[in-house]
Amino acid sequence: MLLLVSRAPAQQKNPFPSFSVSSGTPLLSQAASTGTVVAQGGNYSLPLPDGRTLWLLNNLWAGELKPDGQAAVWGIIDGAAALSPSTSPYAQAGALAYVSDENKWPLPLLSGDLKEYSQVRKFWPRSGVCSAGGCHVFYSIMNNYGPEPYDYFRVGQGVALAENPAGPYVKARLGTRYSLWNDIEPAFGSAVLADEDGWVYVYGRSMHSPGEYGAELARVKPEDLASRKKYSYYSLETASGSWTGDVSEASVVLEGMPDEFSVSYNARLKSYLAVYYDAEGSRVLARQAPSPWGPWGEPATLLACAKAEYCYGAKEQPGFAAENGGKIFITLEKKNAPYLYELAFEGEDHGGL
Repeated sequence: MLLLVSRAPAQQKNPFPSFSVSSGTPLLSQAASTGTVVAQGGNYSLPLPDGRTLWLLNNLWAGELKPDGQAAVWGIIDGAAALSPSTSPYAQAGALAYVSDENKWPLPLLSGDLKEYSQVRKFWPRSGVCSAGGCHVFYSIMNNYGPEPYDYFRVGQGVALAENPAGPYVKARLGTRYSLWNDIEPAFGSAVLADEDGWVYVYGRSMHSPGEYGAELARVKPEDLASRKKYSYYSLETASGSWTGDVSEASVVLEGMPDEFSVSYNARLKSYLAVYYDAEGSRVLARQAPSPWGPWGEPATLLACAKAEYCYGAKEQPGFAAENGGKIFITLEKKNAPYLYELAFEGEDHGGL
């Protein structure tokens, strides 16, 4: 069933194009079963050269799904991954095979080593880039401070690489540390865009004033993703140009960003497209820009959420886009379960910004 979504407000200088959006399809199996995945977060997909899709998950809840639809959680795996046999968005639901041990219990993708203080430290995959040579995955380093499942705070960002999408992954080092960026620097890897200009653009959420968050922007060549010294940062503060090697000079390019979002280039719209969830307004929003660094237009509402749905983590899955960007696919978590939505732009060419 398709539900028509209204056009963006008339006062917007470049109104968001009209579109329709499907009702959401759950990615997880709905059949009663034991020893299964009942919830997962993160949900960042990467198309693989061999025709499969890698899903990066910052946490995964395993347990029992009862006939009445209620779930019993047996354990939480921090930083997991799954593979599906297809890059078709229509083939993802119920097709995720989790990276698991011999007993089919899901494994942490980036660590299970006690030497890394895995009892109190977690490594949450965020986003990444995969090619024929392997995968680079950006991750957050999370430290424990209490007994509850989400009693963690971020202490840094890193990059891990592997020849096989399922691992094993090796964490890149900066001297003796595997934190390429520390806790007061932007959380680079919040979103990643491998652009046709040969650069990989890496967005990092940061707090630029108390309670105010935005995203800063770095770029790097694909072969240098694991080397911090090769990154440059978009800046409006430098006299020498728009890019600087000093992360402290980086400028906010996207205001009001949550810790999960996406940025892609949409050929149909002839613009870059950012998709994210606005918790304050309970809405999935999108913004357009002519360049990865902006300037970004006013937000347009793609989907609305009821408070009782506990929505979170909206993002586009660019690898699923079809019809030259005329159709895009968005994931949204509701009560810790991911749903996939198809959004179709109306008309043949919208001309961008």
